[in-house]
Amino acid sequence: MKNKFLTFSFDDCEIYDRRLTELFRRYGMKATFFLISDQLGFQRDFHRYGEDTVVERVSPGELKETYAGMEVATHTASHRLSMEHFHTQVFDSAKALSDLCGYEVRGLAYPGGEYTPEYIEALRGSRIQYARTVDVTHSFAVPKEWLAWGPTCKYDDENIHVLAEEFLHYKGTEPAIFHIYGHSYEMTRKEPGCDFASFEALLQKLGGHQDIVYATNLEVMEMITCTEQ
Repeated sequence: MKNKFLTFSFDDCEIYDRRLTELFRRYGMKATFFLISDQLGFQRDFHRYGEDTVVERVSPGELKETYAGMEVATHTASHRLSMEHFHTQVFDSAKALSDLCGYEVRGLAYPGGEYTPEYIEALRGSRIQYARTVDVTHSFAVPKEWLAWGPTCKYDDENIHVLAEEFLHYKGTEPAIFHIYGHSYEMTRKEPGCDFASFEALLQKLGGHQDIVYATNLEVMEMITCTEQ
């Protein structure tokens, strides 16, 4: 049975997700996209990376097409989280995205990666089965707590190609998860290692290997927890 899992997660649902999902489909890969449900279709002028631009998020009506073959999960309703508004920010957001996508949303990315033990307990036993942080591990270990799942690294990590080689040559018997996260808008930068071309080169390196399972965050969690039972 295969025990090497490659998964990606990207936050904030900007329109550059459209290009990113096309790349994943081209290379036979899957990813999870964490959407801010109350900001779908949102636009505003913004200054980013030294240039005037527009922040534009994907529209509600395009979710099924844009994220076909991927997983949609919640990044809360408004990119804010507190215990006072936890139900609205998490569970109502997940329900709204579920209605738009036609399947039950079961994952969360904490805004800013910030979480507390109270958040974890509020999620435990709910339909939200995993929650991603931004506490990078630089390892392929199975998370001890799926409701505080730290990814391996960010897509522009200076060590990502070293990690990729380690993952490709991994021959251990324990499950190995290579979980890469980021934001699609970051790939509008022109610096090598940060842009779309560099990311596509990474996908080319990691794609097409028979010993790797290419899966969404939820699929990875389900496959590993199933084998542990």
